[in-house]
Amino acid sequence: MRMNLSKYFLNKSSVAMIGNLAVAIFSLSARHASLAQDLDIRSENYATRGNPTSAVSTRDGRFVFVSVTNVDQPDFPGPDSAAGSRKDAVSGIEVFRRDVTRRKLSSVGFVKTGSTGANGLVLLPRERTLAVGVGDEGVAFLDVRDLEHGKGTPRFANQTTGAGTFDVVTSPDGRYVFTSNEYGIVAGQRGSVGVISTGINQKGRVLAPHTLGQIPAGDVVPSLAISPNGTRLYVASELLPQASLAAIAGSQNPVLSKNDCRQKQGSPARPNGYISVVDVQRAIAFEPNAILARVPSGCSPVRIVEAADASRLYVSARGDNAILEFDPRLLEKDPEHSLLRSFASGGTAPVGIRLFMRDRRLAVANSNRFAEGNGNLAIYKLDSSTAPEPHRIPAGGFPRNLSLSADGSTLYLTNYKSRTLQVLEMNH
Repeated sequence: MRMNLSKYFLNKSSVAMIGNLAVAIFSLSARHASLAQDLDIRSENYATRGNPTSAVSTRDGRFVFVSVTNVDQPDFPGPDSAAGSRKDAVSGIEVFRRDVTRRKLSSVGFVKTGSTGANGLVLLPRERTLAVGVGDEGVAFLDVRDLEHGKGTPRFANQTTGAGTFDVVTSPDGRYVFTSNEYGIVAGQRGSVGVISTGINQKGRVLAPHTLGQIPAGDVVPSLAISPNGTRLYVASELLPQASLAAIAGSQNPVLSKNDCRQKQGSPARPNGYISVVDVQRAIAFEPNAILARVPSGCSPVRIVEAADASRLYVSARGDNAILEFDPRLLEKDPEHSLLRSFASGGTAPVGIRLFMRDRRLAVANSNRFAEGNGNLAIYKLDSSTAPEPHRIPAGGFPRNLSLSADGSTLYLTNYKSRTLQVLEMNH
């Protein structure tokens, strides 16, 4: 899709039939030649067999793995918290092959995970194993070579009953995988961080993963991130738990601490959420002081990303339509003053966020998930202390998660409701 700030062109691609599934690839081209953004983006949408949640590409860019739910089935009408109780859902990994010459994707396979859900993804070091959060079944580990050939047998590491495991990250050496368990009860708190010993071998394969345990982390834990150096976990919790916690710094800051958070119009008011800073080595050992800091983070903080130089950490506050920018070092040393700024997300209900172009740009997936209509992708240039201005790119229904190719040239955006993978190639 080529888009200019003053012009917009739309070209429909051919519609290919694959088996009984009509896979429509809507080829939209967009060119953004703004002096402020200095960024040229080509965007293309590829249909997926189910509701896509996350995407990850191999380092060589030849394959893209997409977690999909409700495959060849209608959307689930109930709340996320009830999705894990279904018995008939078909979920798994859809495999796309990328023609590096033509810069086109084609769906080449689908592998069932045997779970009710398929959510966050991470490739372990050496790229022989893909880990995927699979809801109440915990985490599934799949062999990448098998996936590339359209087959695979998942190996599971279960979490708590009703865990609703969503996000997954790996330690730099691949020996541990950490999970955000959105709903499972641990020590009276609805939400936890799971710790899994992968048993990864020298070839990068995981044959017998083992869950070590969980760390309670508040009320509804949708995601987590690991620092580039692998020493810290940053955990998002959507709500302050009813049970008392240790003191939370910054609770007097009205940008961060609230009592009137609402998911959508007409819903009851709820308290703010918060992020936790966790020492990775202490978490692996389950030391009681593993959580180093807790800082309120507005209404429904749902995604976190840290700059490679550890100078900035961004949080999408979905209920505030805002992006929060923290100083990671101050989160531990002076959490009361760790918030650097807050700025509008450029849309409604931001979820996925991703830094790119050497961390000078921030992409925000504004989901609009609690209303009718499509969302958007907002691109920010992070080069000043003032509130940045977004450049908006049309997205599908419920744009959810963002990932970046290894060479930094391509963003992958999953449009959950419209069942498309949006591929944005950048020239700069």
